[in-house]
Amino acid sequence: MSEKKQNIITVICLLIIIFSAAAFLLLFIGNGDEEFSYRDNLDKKVLTVSSKDDDSKNVTVSMQEMSYYIINIEGDMNDMATQYDRENPNSYWNIILKKGMYTMRDYAKDLTMDSCVRDNIYYLEAVKSGMKLTDEECKKASDNAKIILNNLTGRQMDISDYDYNDLYNIQLKVELAGKYANSLLKNGHTKEELEISGEYYEELKKNYNIVIEDIWDNVQLGELSIKTKKE
Repeated sequence: MSEKKQNIITVICLLIIIFSAAAFLLLFIGNGDEEFSYRDNLDKKVLTVSSKDDDSKNVTVSMQEMSYYIINIEGDMNDMATQYDRENPNSYWNIILKKGMYTMRDYAKDLTMDSCVRDNIYYLEAVKSGMKLTDEECKKASDNAKIILNNLTGRQMDISDYDYNDLYNIQLKVELAGKYANSLLKNGHTKEELEISGEYYEELKKNYNIVIEDIWDNVQLGELSIKTKKE
């Protein structure tokens, strides 16, 4: 092969590599610019909680179920945000709580996940103990599901797409978790011990494997189920 032909082939190969790299870079940048849609991922798994002693005792939580906790946390915190600055509640969500740009949004996100983990741990503890709901408690869960469904705003429905059965199943789990926690209170534990970061709960938590899926990294709280005024 002549030196001229070899040079031409070399140039062509280099061009192919350059164009391929450029195409990949454009594709990567394009995907990075796409806004994450919570609603389009409702069926995705976001959390698994399983007992270290018996991995058959486990629960998985979808993004749709997690919406229940997002709606509650965002609602509570937005009440505080409007008290802080009624004209611009968003300023409350952007408060920096500690170094590393950990904001109120980050705190709300962590609290949402922690609350869901806590409820599911107490739910699994109830299941392992053989605890069940009475007919009256099931009716309470049903009534709560109807009340919640009737009071969801358009924005809350948009990130949850709930129907009665979705909410009823969540309320059954929450009711059983609460019943188990109440049994611990009756046995002498304090409310503080049983809450997130409480001594009893933190020890109990060590008995469980907690896996949070990468999809959770895409979620930002502060404007999913509520609307704040942008600065």
